[in-house]
Amino acid sequence: MTTLARERALSAAAIAVELNSWLEALFKLPHPRLPSCSHLEAEAAAQQVRAVWALGQDPIPNVIHLIESYGVRVFSLPSDCLEFGAFSTIAGKTPFIFLPSRGSGERLRFDAAHELGHLLLHDSIPRSRDLEAEANDFASAFLMPYSGLLAQRLKNAPIDRILSAKQRWGVSAIDLTRRLHRLGLLPERRYNQAVNELTRHGYRRIEPGSPLTRENSLLLTSIFKELRHSLKMSPSNLAPELNIHPAMLSEFLNGLVPLGLDGSGQHSESLRPNFTPVRD
Repeated sequence: MTTLARERALSAAAIAVELNSWLEALFKLPHPRLPSCSHLEAEAAAQQVRAVWALGQDPIPNVIHLIESYGVRVFSLPSDCLEFGAFSTIAGKTPFIFLPSRGSGERLRFDAAHELGHLLLHDSIPRSRDLEAEANDFASAFLMPYSGLLAQRLKNAPIDRILSAKQRWGVSAIDLTRRLHRLGLLPERRYNQAVNELTRHGYRRIEPGSPLTRENSLLLTSIFKELRHSLKMSPSNLAPELNIHPAMLSEFLNGLVPLGLDGSGQHSESLRPNFTPVRD
């Protein structure tokens, strides 16, 4: 990226780190617990993480909720950084993932898994490796495990089965098609037919069927509800604490936290993330 684009990305990350530090002073947030997989190939790393996190071979219901529970802080990208797509970084020992506030629910899940791949595979300086390809391979394997696809009888799957299965796995039709081909479950001829048909119907740009709801942040939503309840503090009150404009703070929460939280209603204890206020 250009120097200016890089500086915008670094500035956004710095503000998010400061926001996270402010929140950590008030709440006990999930401690980072990411295994290092830099010694593994992407496929093996995805299998190991699924095993360690006891995910089995089933679809992941909510990628953002999952990675937040293991200490990853997730924020939206400010509007002047949307050209980057997603990116990730580690500040101190805390991993951060920044996701675009636009795009499909399928794209959001893949981006989150892709950035998780960077955090797990590339925590040391790699040599002569295609980092983006590795992160893509990790995301595919993490979201669509081989045994799970086999159990769903997707070998030689026709296009209608792919379109049905992609909703179960929460991925795009083209990503599922590529994954099946890579695993040898979709022969070259049928793979080419499927790609051509998806392209012809415009499914590589707009997903068919009911759109997948974009995932939100359970952690940030719960925190800002708690701030309203306990400290009577809204996002607009918090922004001056960070010396930023309220609109900028909203951009970091855009799409991840419901706008206009009024703090009303009762908490569901079963849905609250693992954090507690430091102060009574």
